[in-house]
Amino acid sequence: MAKKKIIEKAPIEVTPPTPVEEVKEESIVDVKKKTRKTSRKKETESVVATPPKKEIKEKVEKHDEKKEDVDVFDLETVPVEGKEEISEVEQEIKKDEAQFEEEIQEERYYTVNLSRGFEKGPRWSAAKKSVSTLYIFLKRHMKPEGDVYISQDLNERIWERGIKHPPRKIRIRVTKSVDGIVRAYLA
Repeated sequence: MAKKKIIEKAPIEVTPPTPVEEVKEESIVDVKKKTRKTSRKKETESVVATPPKKEIKEKVEKHDEKKEDVDVFDLETVPVEGKEEISEVEQEIKKDEAQFEEEIQEERYYTVNLSRGFEKGPRWSAAKKSVSTLYIFLKRHMKPEGDVYISQDLNERIWERGIKHPPRKIRIRVTKSVDGIVRAYLA
């Protein structure tokens, strides 16, 4: 498998826009008249109202000072790592996992050939077919008395490259509990 090259991009420096004084409509009209009159001549004159360089520098410095004065990061609103609260659903999942770890009857490791399933159907449903092939494989080899469950990590690994390109083979760890429930994990 080819390794991907990671290219780091240099951060883009953004300079604040230079303030330009508003030009009155009358002065634009005057400039047009002057250019029309002088366009008949060989030399053309263009009159543009630009502020002096000192004024521009002062305005840019004031703009930069305003940004530095603002404190965006507030320590009171930052969550502390040790005080994270676990939701009720996550607590139930942890209890269930601890319960199944104690009741494991047998555990096996398999390398499942998923390509048998998705080569038969259309390419746009390959990942769906490989998941159903995995279910069939687990039912055939583990003889479950209850349900068959596929872990979140294993499912994400199958769907990682999209619906059209699932992995051809995958290594899994399968456990069977005392109740006859079969669970498949990524090995």
